[in-house]
Amino acid sequence: MSAQLQTIPHDQHDRQKLIGGSDVAGILGISPWKTPLDVYMDKVQPRNSEPDRNKARVFARGKRMEPYVIDMLAEESGLEIVARGNRYLDAEHPFLAAEIDAEAKTGENIEIKTVSPFKAWEWGEEQTDSVPVHYTAQAMHGLMVTNRKVCVFGVLIGGDDFRIYRVERDEETIDAIRAKELEFWQRVQRKDPPEATRVSDILAMFDRDAGTSLEADTKTLQAIGRMREINAITKPLNDEFADLREQVQLYMRDAAVLKMDGQPLATWKSQTANRFNQTAFKEAHPDLFEQFKQASQSRVFRLK
Repeated sequence: MSAQLQTIPHDQHDRQKLIGGSDVAGILGISPWKTPLDVYMDKVQPRNSEPDRNKARVFARGKRMEPYVIDMLAEESGLEIVARGNRYLDAEHPFLAAEIDAEAKTGENIEIKTVSPFKAWEWGEEQTDSVPVHYTAQAMHGLMVTNRKVCVFGVLIGGDDFRIYRVERDEETIDAIRAKELEFWQRVQRKDPPEATRVSDILAMFDRDAGTSLEADTKTLQAIGRMREINAITKPLNDEFADLREQVQLYMRDAAVLKMDGQPLATWKSQTANRFNQTAFKEAHPDLFEQFKQASQSRVFRLK
């Protein structure tokens, strides 16, 4: 298999019509962010939900930092960078695509990651292949599409912890990833969604109940029984905790901090929160209230 190293113009890169490196971990069920069904829905019927602004900000910061981190990698590794941000199609299956952050003259793919210090523990010893498994899958996908041997990761953790990792091509892993991607794409073509793997999948498919009843199978019945056991243990503890908290609060009265030998044991401080007064707005502007009123619905799970 050889790679068709044909650059895809950015304005022709329709993620709905391609499987890219950012989809791979979701398809494999190892992504921290997306399930197989999430990726499927993105391809078949992109959701019109409000974008996650926090995620968008993090992504935007990462893209802004990318050129800087590439330069750091070139300086510390001695690799000569010959391309940045190219997008390629697989030679055999043009719906498989890869965007490569940068490429070295000696033939390495380069992936750039900016990482929160709180996620540093996910990355192992520098100059090894000890990277999070979802990023390994992304690297293997890129090596598969470009038909290259090595992916180098330049990773900036926080603002000053820069590390380099090296993931080498593994044919068995690539074959397995390729098979999963082809199977997934066939599902997309057939409009055959994968099984739900998280509650978020269920809520995406069924945001309201159908009013029907369902008999529990053996595994679900065991889960219900264990939940009841846990509830029987924790409910009295929660009630006792609430009683003890009230006892402490009655003792503190208007004190902000409770101490013992100068060390804080508990705090009970005043806080100010600005909330929209819906009742007052309705009374003052009833027409506007009716115009912008919007019903919300959710599914509530209760153990019986």
